[in-house]
Amino acid sequence: MTEHRASAAAPFIPATVDPPEMTADVSKNLDWYTAVAGLTVIACGLWPIGSIVNGTLSGVPALAFAVSFAMYCAALGGVLVLPRRPQRISRMRVITLALVQSLAGLAVNVITNWYLGGTGMGLGLLVVVAVQLPYVVGSAATWLWILAQTLLMTALIWRGLPGELLEAVVFTVASLAFQVFAAASSTLSISEGRARTNLVRANAELRATRELLAESSRTAERLRISRDLHDTLGHHLTALSLQLDVASRLSDGKVAEHVQQAHAITRLLLSDVRDVVSSLRESSTLNLAEAIRALVIQPLQSKVHLAVPAMLTIDDPAKAETLLRAVQEVLTNTARHAHAANLWIQAAVADGGIIFTARDDGRGSHELCLGNGLTGMKERFEAHGGHIEFRSARGAGFEVRGLLPLSSSA
Repeated sequence: MTEHRASAAAPFIPATVDPPEMTADVSKNLDWYTAVAGLTVIACGLWPIGSIVNGTLSGVPALAFAVSFAMYCAALGGVLVLPRRPQRISRMRVITLALVQSLAGLAVNVITNWYLGGTGMGLGLLVVVAVQLPYVVGSAATWLWILAQTLLMTALIWRGLPGELLEAVVFTVASLAFQVFAAASSTLSISEGRARTNLVRANAELRATRELLAESSRTAERLRISRDLHDTLGHHLTALSLQLDVASRLSDGKVAEHVQQAHAITRLLLSDVRDVVSSLRESSTLNLAEAIRALVIQPLQSKVHLAVPAMLTIDDPAKAETLLRAVQEVLTNTARHAHAANLWIQAAVADGGIIFTARDDGRGSHELCLGNGLTGMKERFEAHGGHIEFRSARGAGFEVRGLLPLSSSA
């Protein structure tokens, strides 16, 4: 969650199309891909396996094919399992599996072309790799990887081609086109998923800001009404009470009795007005709970555990914004840096202020370096007389703990 720079290699999570976690939609898409990839591998392996069974392919070539095909299937299985076990994903592991797939797929193509006069079915294995690459490496690396494995395949199976340069060029271009199309489809899917995720995140932030603005507007309106009641009706009733008091002293008989009754009613009305004004002022505080709940409803790879009371009141809009921006910064850093499975956020009123805590079970860091976001969070808390601390340890996640005073003197 923290904005830090660590000397050790950072864990890697491939691009996700539709976080958080393994949602129903993501699981369904992965199931479809698993089925299609499995059918492609089976289709590419049926003919060579049948040739081994009937004896057409035997000896060392048959053994080499069996080993290469088994390695490809094992690597593909690892790639398909990793998204369901995000805690085990690392850059080296993912790239190694993809590299094993590429090399094993090239070996299958070479063997089938050299010893069986291949039909090009083995190209499907490399197409499956091309589909995976945008999720594993960057865009530029994807295209270079596809180009390299295509040129290497053409060079290795040259002796299996008719011998004409034109046929070799056509084969290379066709192979490259299939793989580029597959990789481009994955790239488009990732871009669309990221855009959807960013839109949902922005919408959550807008909803939180709207809740804060609406609450601020209601608070300001209550304050305005209380001031108007105090400054106009309250003053007039006070003046009327004084005049009735004087009138009661100057009158006698039944007139004095009615004047006294009017005076008593005026005092009672003035007391009611003061009670209403006091009630409006006491209720003129911001309830930040709804804004925080609206903010945390955004896609994260981490599961958010939120603990805030039903009413989290604060009288200063600037302090309310400080706490809301702290929650937003925590969510942003968790999404970008933490690689955590869980994020706990808690806000409660205690010790004359709001105690804010957030922690994750992510990778953490042995060297804490505050970036602009965390520095700004600290400055906002200190500007209101509060304080905030950041703690982290390698493999022990990241923790934020702060106190924002509620008293106006703070």
